[in-house]
Amino acid sequence: MTNEELVRLYYNGDETALEKLYRRNLGLIRSIAKETAGEFNCIRMDRDRPEKLSAYTKTVLDDLCGEGALEFLTRLQSREYDESRAMLTTYLYPHLKGRMTRWLERSIGNLALSKDEMASVREAQKLYHTDWLDADEVADKMEISRGQVSRYIRYNTHFLGVYDLVPVDYDGDPFERLMPGKLSVSAEQIVYRKVCIELLRELFDALPKKDRDILGKCYGVFGFHQTPLKDIGMYHMMKESAVEKAKDRALKKLEKAYPGSRLQLWKTVYRLMRRPIPPPEDDTELRVSFPQHIRALAGVYGILHEATAEDE
Repeated sequence: MTNEELVRLYYNGDETALEKLYRRNLGLIRSIAKETAGEFNCIRMDRDRPEKLSAYTKTVLDDLCGEGALEFLTRLQSREYDESRAMLTTYLYPHLKGRMTRWLERSIGNLALSKDEMASVREAQKLYHTDWLDADEVADKMEISRGQVSRYIRYNTHFLGVYDLVPVDYDGDPFERLMPGKLSVSAEQIVYRKVCIELLRELFDALPKKDRDILGKCYGVFGFHQTPLKDIGMYHMMKESAVEKAKDRALKKLEKAYPGSRLQLWKTVYRLMRRPIPPPEDDTELRVSFPQHIRALAGVYGILHEATAEDE
C-alpha cells in the first residue's frame, strides 16, 4: 500500500493508518536527519571504530529524528497534504528539513558542539556579557579553567539581541528601557505604526490562502517564518521564478485593495491631524469629504493621547 493510499485511509477516519505511515517513513526521516547533520559538520566517526558513528553523532541524529517525527505527525494531522499536487515524500521533505535545520541553528548554531557544551557556552556568555563578570569570576562560578572561559566567550553564537537584554515580562520598547529618554521614535509614532500594522493585517487576511502563504513566507510577516524561495516553490510545486511572480501579484492585490480601506483612512486622518490644511481646490473628492475627516480628528487624537499617556 502506498503512502498516498494510507493518507486517504487516515483522512477517512482510520487512525491506525497514521501509525503505519509513520513506521513506513522512518527511513525518510532518518535520511533527512543525516543530511542535515552533515551540513552542520555533525557527522563524526568513532575513534576506536572508524566504521561506526560516534556517540555524539548518534545523539544528534536521535534528536533530529525526534524533531522530524513531530513535524511528520503535525503535517499529516493538519490535513493540508493534497496528493493531486505532489507525492507525500516531496511534500514532507522541506518541512522536515526546515524543522531540523532550525533545531540545529537554535541548539548548536554553526558549532559542532554537544548539547551540554553548548549550554556551557551560553552560560559563560551570559555571565560575561550580561552579568558583567570578568573571565576569572566566570571561571570560578562555573568551576572551569580560565582558558575554557576565554574560548567560550569568543564563540560567535549571536548570543544576545536587544530583546534578550530586558526582562521576559517587559512588553514595552526595549530601547526605552535600555536608553531612557532616547527613544528611536516618539510614543505617538509607535502607536501610529502599530495601528498601521493592524489595519494592514486586515488587507493581508483578505488575500487568497495561497497568496497569504507566499507573501507571508517571503517577508516573514504575520505569523509566517521567512522561508527561501526554493522551499516555498517546493511546497507549492512551483519554480523559484514563478514564486517571485506570485509574490509580485499578491503585492499588487494589496495595492489595489488599499484605496478606500481603513488603512488609507487612518493614514489620511493622522496626516490631517498633524497638519490640518484643506486640500487644493481641484481635489474635489477629498475636499468634499474633508469635514468628515476633521470630525474624526477628535476621536483619533483622543485614542493617541490616551495611548501615549500610558506609555509615559
